[in-house]
Amino acid sequence: MSEQDNMKHSRQIFDAWNSHDAERYVKLLDEKSTIESDTIPQKTLVGRDAARQFFLVYARAFPDLHFDIEQMLTAGDFVIVRWTATGTHRGDLMGLPPTNKRAVTRGCSVTEYKNGRPSHDRIYWDSGNLLRQLGVLPPHSP
Repeated sequence: MSEQDNMKHSRQIFDAWNSHDAERYVKLLDEKSTIESDTIPQKTLVGRDAARQFFLVYARAFPDLHFDIEQMLTAGDFVIVRWTATGTHRGDLMGLPPTNKRAVTRGCSVTEYKNGRPSHDRIYWDSGNLLRQLGVLPPHSP
């Protein structure tokens, strides 16, 4: 696949997130896709079922979750997306009860493509900032 095809595919993944369509999301992934992030308890998730559960954790915790793509770059088989996520914490988030607080956080996804599908996704985002907005961590000192 071309870099442009991979970028188009990445946009479709963010569209699935924004429409809260977990089934559409997992169909876009390779069957054995891997998701890595230090924000998930297992650190690494493998396969579509694990990806679906990952998706649902955030879609249920933030029912109005929305991603804005700030920048998208390609390098060979990789697509790098810098994004901003917004949402209101209205559901359980890995044991954290709803706070009903609106949050904005920024992150970056580095996705490796093989045979036209995401095979490995590395997600980096400012979870500390999110937890401060939800009142779990203290605010930054002046």
